[in-house]
Amino acid sequence: MARRRKGKKGPKVLVDQHEPKPPFYLAAEDLLVEKGTPELFIKHIYCANEKVPGRGAVVMAPGMATNANIFRMDDEGGLLSLEHDRSFANLLASQGFSVYLYHPSYTERVHNRYVCAHFPESVHYCGTYRAPANLTFDTMVNDEVLRVVHYVTEVRGEKDISWVGYSLGGMLMYAYLAIHPDRRVKNVVTIGTPITLNQLFIRVVPFINWMVRELGFEESDVVGGVSSRFVPMSKAIGLIPGKVLRYNPISLLLANPFNLDDRVVKMLLTKVVETVPGPLAGSFSKMIVRGLDCKTYSPNMVRDMDETKKEKTNFLFIFGQYDLMAPPDTVLLAHEIITPHVTDNVIGVPKSGHVDIVVGKNAREKVWLPVTEWLKEKNSAETRPRARKTAANEPVA
Repeated sequence: MARRRKGKKGPKVLVDQHEPKPPFYLAAEDLLVEKGTPELFIKHIYCANEKVPGRGAVVMAPGMATNANIFRMDDEGGLLSLEHDRSFANLLASQGFSVYLYHPSYTERVHNRYVCAHFPESVHYCGTYRAPANLTFDTMVNDEVLRVVHYVTEVRGEKDISWVGYSLGGMLMYAYLAIHPDRRVKNVVTIGTPITLNQLFIRVVPFINWMVRELGFEESDVVGGVSSRFVPMSKAIGLIPGKVLRYNPISLLLANPFNLDDRVVKMLLTKVVETVPGPLAGSFSKMIVRGLDCKTYSPNMVRDMDETKKEKTNFLFIFGQYDLMAPPDTVLLAHEIITPHVTDNVIGVPKSGHVDIVVGKNAREKVWLPVTEWLKEKNSAETRPRARKTAANEPVA
Protein backbone atom coordinates (compact mmCIF):
# COMPACT_ATOMS: atom_id res chain seq x y z
CA MET A 1 0.00 0.00 0.00
CA ALA A 2 1.41 3.34 -1.00
CA ARG A 3 1.93 5.74 1.85
CA ARG A 4 0.72 9.26 1.70
CA ARG A 5 3.53 11.72 1.99
CA LYS A 6 3.75 13.44 5.35
CA GLY A 7 2.14 16.84 5.25
CA LYS A 8 0.12 16.01 2.12
CA LYS A 9 -3.63 15.91 2.42
CA GLY A 10 -5.80 13.43 0.55
CA PRO A 11 -8.83 14.33 -1.54
CA LYS A 12 -11.36 16.35 0.35
CA VAL A 13 -14.46 14.37 1.34
CA LEU A 14 -17.51 16.48 0.54
CA VAL A 15 -20.36 16.65 3.01
CA ASP A 16 -22.69 14.69 0.75
CA GLN A 17 -20.23 11.79 0.57
CA HIS A 18 -20.29 10.95 4.29
CA GLU A 19 -22.15 7.86 5.45
CA PRO A 20 -25.63 8.57 6.88
CA LYS A 21 -25.41 9.29 10.60
CA PRO A 22 -27.94 8.96 13.42
CA PRO A 23 -30.37 10.19 14.44
CA PHE A 24 -31.64 11.27 11.01
CA TYR A 25 -29.64 9.03 8.62
CA LEU A 26 -29.83 11.52 5.78
CA ALA A 27 -28.05 10.81 2.50
CA ALA A 28 -27.72 12.57 -0.84
CA GLU A 29 -26.99 11.76 -4.46
CA ASP A 30 -26.40 13.72 -7.65
CA LEU A 31 -28.81 13.30 -10.55
CA LEU A 32 -28.95 14.61 -14.10
CA VAL A 33 -31.98 15.17 -16.27
CA GLU A 34 -30.20 14.52 -19.54
CA LYS A 35 -32.95 14.30 -22.15
CA GLY A 36 -33.07 17.62 -23.88
CA THR A 37 -30.99 20.75 -23.61
CA PRO A 38 -29.71 22.02 -21.27
CA GLU A 39 -28.56 19.34 -18.86
CA LEU A 40 -30.40 19.86 -15.56
CA PHE A 41 -28.83 19.11 -12.18
CA ILE A 42 -30.88 17.75 -9.28
CA LYS A 43 -29.70 16.98 -5.76
CA HIS A 44 -31.65 14.14 -4.16
CA ILE A 45 -31.83 14.07 -0.34
CA TYR A 46 -33.51 11.20 1.46
CA CYS A 47 -33.61 9.28 4.73
CA ALA A 48 -31.67 6.00 4.62
CA ASN A 49 -33.41 4.65 7.73
CA GLU A 50 -35.85 2.02 6.49
CA LYS A 51 -37.93 2.38 9.66
CA VAL A 52 -39.03 5.84 8.56
CA PRO A 53 -42.07 5.46 6.27
CA GLY A 54 -41.74 6.87 2.77
CA ARG A 55 -44.08 9.79 2.11
CA GLY A 56 -43.49 10.45 -1.58
CA ALA A 57 -41.49 12.88 -3.67
CA VAL A 58 -41.11 16.61 -3.06
CA VAL A 59 -39.56 18.80 -5.75
CA MET A 60 -38.16 22.05 -4.34
CA ALA A 61 -37.74 24.94 -6.80
CA PRO A 62 -35.86 28.13 -5.80
CA GLY A 63 -36.65 31.77 -6.45
CA MET A 64 -35.17 34.00 -9.13
CA ALA A 65 -31.47 34.79 -8.63
CA THR A 66 -31.01 31.90 -6.19
CA ASN A 67 -30.10 28.23 -6.48
CA ALA A 68 -31.80 25.35 -4.70
CA ASN A 69 -29.19 25.39 -1.93
CA ILE A 70 -31.39 28.03 -0.33
CA PHE A 71 -33.41 25.07 0.94
CA ARG A 72 -30.24 23.57 2.46
CA MET A 73 -29.45 26.60 4.61
CA ASP A 74 -29.92 25.80 8.28
CA ASP A 75 -31.26 28.03 11.02
CA GLU A 76 -27.76 28.82 12.27
CA GLY A 77 -26.35 30.08 8.96
CA GLY A 78 -24.75 26.77 7.94
CA LEU A 79 -25.11 25.13 4.55
CA LEU A 80 -25.27 21.62 3.03
CA SER A 81 -24.88 19.56 6.21
CA LEU A 82 -26.85 16.30 6.39
CA GLU A 83 -26.33 15.70 10.10
CA HIS A 84 -29.40 17.56 11.35
CA ASP A 85 -32.98 18.49 10.43
CA ARG A 86 -32.41 22.23 10.75
CA SER A 87 -32.77 23.07 7.07
CA PHE A 88 -35.99 22.99 5.06
CA ALA A 89 -34.80 20.16 2.80
CA ASN A 90 -33.39 18.11 5.68
CA LEU A 91 -36.57 18.51 7.70
CA LEU A 92 -38.68 17.12 4.87
CA ALA A 93 -36.23 14.27 4.21
CA SER A 94 -36.07 13.33 7.90
CA GLN A 95 -39.85 12.89 7.85
CA GLY A 96 -39.67 10.38 4.99
CA PHE A 97 -40.08 12.61 1.95
CA SER A 98 -37.82 11.99 -1.02
CA VAL A 99 -36.54 15.51 -1.71
CA TYR A 100 -35.45 16.56 -5.20
CA LEU A 101 -33.71 19.94 -5.29
CA TYR A 102 -34.09 21.37 -8.78
CA HIS A 103 -31.28 23.74 -9.79
CA PRO A 104 -32.55 25.73 -12.80
CA SER A 105 -30.25 26.04 -15.81
CA TYR A 106 -29.31 29.63 -14.91
CA THR A 107 -27.46 28.46 -11.76
CA GLU A 108 -23.89 28.94 -12.99
CA ARG A 109 -22.41 29.09 -9.50
CA VAL A 110 -23.69 25.64 -8.53
CA HIS A 111 -22.56 24.15 -11.81
CA ASN A 112 -19.11 25.71 -11.87
CA ARG A 113 -18.41 25.23 -8.18
CA TYR A 114 -19.81 21.73 -7.84
CA VAL A 115 -21.06 19.94 -10.96
CA CYS A 116 -18.05 20.79 -13.14
CA ALA A 117 -15.66 19.89 -10.33
CA HIS A 118 -17.21 16.82 -8.69
CA PHE A 119 -19.71 15.14 -11.01
CA PRO A 120 -17.98 13.07 -13.74
CA GLU A 121 -21.31 12.08 -15.34
CA SER A 122 -21.93 15.69 -16.35
CA VAL A 123 -20.97 16.77 -19.85
CA HIS A 124 -19.52 19.88 -18.20
CA TYR A 125 -17.15 17.96 -15.92
CA CYS A 126 -13.73 19.68 -15.84
CA GLY A 127 -15.13 22.40 -18.08
CA THR A 128 -17.00 25.65 -17.79
CA TYR A 129 -20.77 25.91 -17.56
CA ARG A 130 -22.74 28.77 -19.09
CA ALA A 131 -26.47 29.38 -18.74
CA PRO A 132 -28.42 28.88 -21.99
CA ALA A 133 -28.33 31.96 -24.17
CA ASN A 134 -32.04 31.64 -25.02
CA LEU A 135 -33.39 31.05 -21.50
CA THR A 136 -36.78 32.67 -20.85
CA PHE A 137 -39.66 32.10 -18.47
CA ASP A 138 -41.45 30.23 -21.27
CA THR A 139 -38.60 27.80 -21.81
CA MET A 140 -38.30 27.16 -18.08
CA VAL A 141 -42.01 26.29 -17.88
CA ASN A 142 -42.38 24.26 -21.07
CA ASP A 143 -38.98 22.58 -21.07
CA GLU A 144 -37.32 22.50 -17.66
CA VAL A 145 -40.33 21.97 -15.40
CA LEU A 146 -41.81 19.48 -17.85
CA ARG A 147 -38.58 17.48 -17.86
CA VAL A 148 -38.17 17.60 -14.09
CA VAL A 149 -41.71 16.32 -13.46
CA HIS A 150 -41.25 13.57 -16.05
CA TYR A 151 -37.86 12.58 -14.66
CA VAL A 152 -38.99 12.30 -11.04
CA THR A 153 -42.16 10.36 -11.87
CA GLU A 154 -41.18 8.26 -14.89
CA VAL A 155 -37.43 7.71 -14.47
CA ARG A 156 -37.23 7.71 -10.69
CA GLY A 157 -40.52 5.85 -10.38
CA GLU A 158 -42.32 8.19 -8.00
CA LYS A 159 -46.11 7.83 -8.12
CA ASP A 160 -46.70 11.58 -8.07
CA ILE A 161 -45.01 14.69 -6.74
CA SER A 162 -45.48 17.57 -4.36
CA TRP A 163 -44.02 20.83 -5.63
CA VAL A 164 -42.63 23.38 -3.17
CA GLY A 165 -41.85 26.59 -5.05
CA TYR A 166 -40.32 29.69 -3.56
CA SER A 167 -41.09 32.91 -5.48
CA LEU A 168 -40.17 32.11 -9.11
CA GLY A 169 -40.34 28.41 -8.24
CA GLY A 170 -44.05 28.79 -7.50
CA MET A 171 -44.65 30.95 -10.57
CA LEU A 172 -43.24 28.17 -12.74
CA MET A 173 -45.76 25.68 -11.38
CA TYR A 174 -48.73 28.05 -11.75
CA ALA A 175 -47.84 28.55 -15.41
CA TYR A 176 -47.07 24.86 -15.92
CA LEU A 177 -50.45 23.72 -14.59
CA ALA A 178 -52.24 26.35 -16.69
CA ILE A 179 -50.64 24.90 -19.82
CA HIS A 180 -50.20 21.23 -18.85
CA PRO A 181 -53.04 19.73 -16.79
CA ASP A 182 -50.67 17.20 -15.22
CA ARG A 183 -52.25 14.72 -12.82
CA ARG A 184 -48.81 13.74 -11.51
CA VAL A 185 -48.64 17.00 -9.53
CA LYS A 186 -50.61 16.18 -6.38
CA ASN A 187 -49.68 19.02 -4.02
CA VAL A 188 -48.44 22.55 -4.69
CA VAL A 189 -46.93 24.82 -2.03
CA THR A 190 -46.06 28.36 -3.11
CA ILE A 191 -43.97 30.56 -0.81
CA GLY A 192 -43.82 34.28 -1.55
CA THR A 193 -45.13 33.69 -5.07
CA PRO A 194 -46.87 36.67 -6.73
CA ILE A 195 -49.63 36.25 -9.27
CA THR A 196 -49.08 39.83 -10.49
CA LEU A 197 -45.63 41.35 -10.96
CA ASN A 198 -44.51 44.79 -9.87
CA GLN A 199 -41.56 46.86 -11.05
CA LEU A 200 -39.43 45.89 -8.04
CA PHE A 201 -39.37 42.33 -9.33
CA ILE A 202 -37.19 43.32 -12.25
CA ARG A 203 -35.45 46.47 -11.01
CA VAL A 204 -33.34 44.61 -8.45
CA VAL A 205 -31.96 42.22 -11.07
CA PRO A 206 -29.14 44.50 -12.37
CA PHE A 207 -27.87 45.03 -8.84
CA ILE A 208 -27.99 41.30 -8.06
CA ASN A 209 -26.09 40.49 -11.24
CA TRP A 210 -23.43 43.11 -10.49
CA MET A 211 -23.06 41.81 -6.93
CA VAL A 212 -22.68 38.18 -7.97
CA ARG A 213 -20.17 39.03 -10.69
CA GLU A 214 -18.09 40.96 -8.17
CA LEU A 215 -18.26 38.15 -5.62
CA GLY A 216 -17.60 35.31 -8.02
CA PHE A 217 -15.61 36.78 -10.90
CA GLU A 218 -12.86 34.19 -10.63
CA GLU A 219 -15.24 31.29 -11.24
CA SER A 220 -14.86 31.92 -14.95
CA ASP A 221 -11.11 31.47 -14.68
CA VAL A 222 -10.61 28.88 -11.96
CA VAL A 223 -13.37 26.41 -12.72
CA GLY A 224 -13.02 23.21 -10.73
CA GLY A 225 -10.61 24.63 -8.22
CA VAL A 226 -13.07 26.45 -6.03
CA SER A 227 -15.46 23.51 -5.42
CA SER A 228 -17.39 24.24 -2.25
CA ARG A 229 -14.76 26.54 -0.72
CA PHE A 230 -15.22 30.26 -0.40
CA VAL A 231 -13.70 32.10 -3.32
CA PRO A 232 -11.41 35.07 -2.48
CA MET A 233 -14.12 37.73 -2.75
CA SER A 234 -16.41 35.52 -0.69
CA LYS A 235 -13.81 35.49 2.07
CA ALA A 236 -13.82 39.26 1.97
CA ILE A 237 -17.55 39.22 2.66
CA GLY A 238 -16.75 37.68 6.02
CA LEU A 239 -14.90 40.86 6.98
CA ILE A 240 -17.86 43.12 6.27
CA PRO A 241 -20.05 43.78 9.32
CA GLY A 242 -23.34 41.94 9.07
CA LYS A 243 -25.36 45.09 9.68
CA VAL A 244 -23.84 46.69 6.58
CA LEU A 245 -25.00 43.75 4.49
CA ARG A 246 -28.44 43.60 6.05
CA TYR A 247 -29.22 47.31 5.93
CA ASN A 248 -28.08 48.28 2.44
CA PRO A 249 -30.89 49.76 0.27
CA ILE A 250 -31.40 46.66 -1.89
CA SER A 251 -31.50 44.31 1.11
CA LEU A 252 -34.21 46.47 2.66
CA LEU A 253 -36.38 45.91 -0.42
CA LEU A 254 -35.81 42.15 -0.36
CA ALA A 255 -36.05 41.32 3.33
CA ASN A 256 -36.92 42.44 6.82
CA PRO A 257 -33.41 42.98 8.25
CA PHE A 258 -34.62 42.30 11.80
CA ASN A 259 -35.68 38.81 10.72
CA LEU A 260 -32.30 37.82 9.23
CA ASP A 261 -29.20 36.55 10.96
CA ASP A 262 -25.86 38.05 9.85
CA ARG A 263 -24.51 34.57 9.09
CA VAL A 264 -27.49 33.79 6.87
CA VAL A 265 -26.96 36.99 4.87
CA LYS A 266 -23.29 36.17 4.28
CA MET A 267 -24.11 32.59 3.24
CA LEU A 268 -26.73 33.85 0.80
CA LEU A 269 -24.26 36.22 -0.82
CA THR A 270 -21.39 33.75 -1.05
CA LYS A 271 -23.15 30.49 -1.90
CA VAL A 272 -26.77 30.90 -2.95
CA VAL A 273 -27.30 34.08 -4.99
CA GLU A 274 -27.03 33.60 -8.78
CA THR A 275 -26.92 35.94 -11.76
CA VAL A 276 -30.04 36.29 -13.89
CA PRO A 277 -29.33 35.85 -17.63
CA GLY A 278 -30.34 38.75 -19.86
CA PRO A 279 -33.01 36.86 -21.85
CA LEU A 280 -34.68 35.65 -18.65
CA ALA A 281 -34.67 39.15 -17.16
CA GLY A 282 -36.03 40.45 -20.47
CA SER A 283 -38.92 38.00 -20.42
CA PHE A 284 -39.93 39.27 -16.98
CA SER A 285 -39.82 42.86 -18.24
CA LYS A 286 -42.23 41.95 -21.03
CA MET A 287 -44.51 40.16 -18.58
CA ILE A 288 -44.64 43.25 -16.36
CA VAL A 289 -45.37 45.59 -19.29
CA ARG A 290 -48.19 43.41 -20.63
CA GLY A 291 -49.78 43.01 -17.21
CA LEU A 292 -53.21 41.37 -17.21
CA ASP A 293 -53.03 40.83 -20.98
CA CYS A 294 -49.88 38.72 -20.69
CA LYS A 295 -50.56 35.17 -21.86
CA THR A 296 -47.30 33.90 -20.36
CA TYR A 297 -48.05 34.80 -16.75
CA SER A 298 -50.93 36.77 -15.27
CA PRO A 299 -54.10 36.31 -13.20
CA ASN A 300 -56.01 35.70 -16.43
CA MET A 301 -53.61 32.93 -17.39
CA VAL A 302 -54.07 31.18 -14.02
CA ARG A 303 -57.82 31.77 -14.19
CA ASP A 304 -57.88 29.59 -17.29
CA MET A 305 -56.35 26.68 -15.39
CA ASP A 306 -58.43 23.55 -15.90
CA GLU A 307 -61.15 23.42 -13.21
CA THR A 308 -60.61 19.69 -12.74
CA LYS A 309 -56.97 20.37 -12.01
CA LYS A 310 -57.87 22.95 -9.39
CA GLU A 311 -60.09 20.38 -7.69
CA LYS A 312 -57.67 17.46 -7.92
CA THR A 313 -54.55 19.28 -6.74
CA ASN A 314 -54.04 20.50 -3.18
CA PHE A 315 -52.71 24.06 -2.90
CA LEU A 316 -51.05 25.86 0.01
CA PHE A 317 -50.29 29.60 -0.28
CA ILE A 318 -47.75 31.33 1.98
CA PHE A 319 -47.08 35.07 2.06
CA GLY A 320 -44.90 37.41 4.09
CA GLN A 321 -46.41 40.30 6.02
CA TYR A 322 -43.70 42.74 4.86
CA ASP A 323 -43.00 41.24 1.43
CA LEU A 324 -42.53 43.99 -1.17
CA MET A 325 -41.74 41.62 -4.07
CA ALA A 326 -44.80 39.43 -3.53
CA PRO A 327 -47.16 41.57 -1.43
CA PRO A 328 -49.90 39.77 0.52
CA ASP A 329 -52.65 40.97 -1.84
CA THR A 330 -51.08 39.32 -4.91
CA VAL A 331 -50.71 36.01 -3.07
CA LEU A 332 -54.27 36.22 -1.77
CA LEU A 333 -55.43 36.93 -5.33
CA ALA A 334 -53.84 33.64 -6.43
CA HIS A 335 -55.73 31.88 -3.66
CA GLU A 336 -58.99 33.55 -4.67
CA ILE A 337 -58.56 32.49 -8.29
CA ILE A 338 -57.36 28.92 -7.76
CA THR A 339 -59.11 27.75 -4.58
CA PRO A 340 -61.81 30.30 -3.72
CA HIS A 341 -63.85 27.85 -1.63
CA VAL A 342 -60.95 26.58 0.52
CA THR A 343 -60.33 28.63 3.65
CA ASP A 344 -57.59 26.73 5.48
CA ASN A 345 -54.81 26.77 2.88
CA VAL A 346 -53.31 30.24 3.40
CA ILE A 347 -50.49 31.06 5.83
CA GLY A 348 -49.38 34.60 6.58
CA VAL A 349 -45.90 34.89 8.04
CA PRO A 350 -45.60 37.84 10.46
CA LYS A 351 -42.61 40.20 10.24
CA SER A 352 -41.40 38.49 7.07
CA GLY A 353 -40.09 40.00 3.84
CA HIS A 354 -39.41 38.23 0.57
CA VAL A 355 -36.09 36.53 1.30
CA ASP A 356 -36.46 35.88 5.01
CA ILE A 357 -39.78 34.12 4.47
CA VAL A 358 -37.76 31.03 3.58
CA VAL A 359 -34.47 31.57 5.50
CA GLY A 360 -35.41 34.06 8.24
CA LYS A 361 -35.31 33.65 11.98
CA ASN A 362 -38.95 32.53 12.07
CA ALA A 363 -38.87 30.45 8.86
CA ARG A 364 -38.62 27.08 10.61
CA GLU A 365 -41.55 27.74 12.92
CA LYS A 366 -43.77 29.64 10.49
CA VAL A 367 -42.98 27.96 7.16
CA TRP A 368 -40.89 24.78 7.27
CA LEU A 369 -42.83 22.97 10.01
CA PRO A 370 -46.34 23.94 8.76
CA VAL A 371 -45.44 22.89 5.19
CA THR A 372 -44.04 19.57 6.43
CA GLU A 373 -47.16 18.83 8.48
CA TRP A 374 -49.47 19.88 5.62
CA LEU A 375 -47.67 17.58 3.18
CA LYS A 376 -47.74 14.72 5.69
CA GLU A 377 -51.48 15.18 6.05
CA LYS A 378 -52.03 15.22 2.28
CA ASN A 379 -49.85 12.13 1.79
CA SER A 380 -51.04 10.23 4.87
CA ALA A 381 -53.43 7.95 3.00
CA GLU A 382 -50.65 5.56 2.05
CA THR A 383 -47.06 4.73 2.81
CA ARG A 384 -44.94 5.19 -0.28
CA PRO A 385 -42.15 2.88 -1.43
CA ARG A 386 -38.78 4.59 -1.39
CA ALA A 387 -37.15 5.65 -4.63
CA ARG A 388 -34.07 3.52 -4.99
CA LYS A 389 -30.69 5.13 -5.19
CA THR A 390 -29.21 5.28 -8.66
CA ALA A 391 -26.54 2.68 -9.21
CA ALA A 392 -23.10 3.97 -10.10
CA ASN A 393 -23.25 2.44 -13.59
CA GLU A 394 -26.91 3.14 -14.29
CA PRO A 395 -27.97 5.85 -16.76
CA VAL A 396 -29.97 8.53 -15.00
CA ALA A 397 -32.28 9.37 -17.86
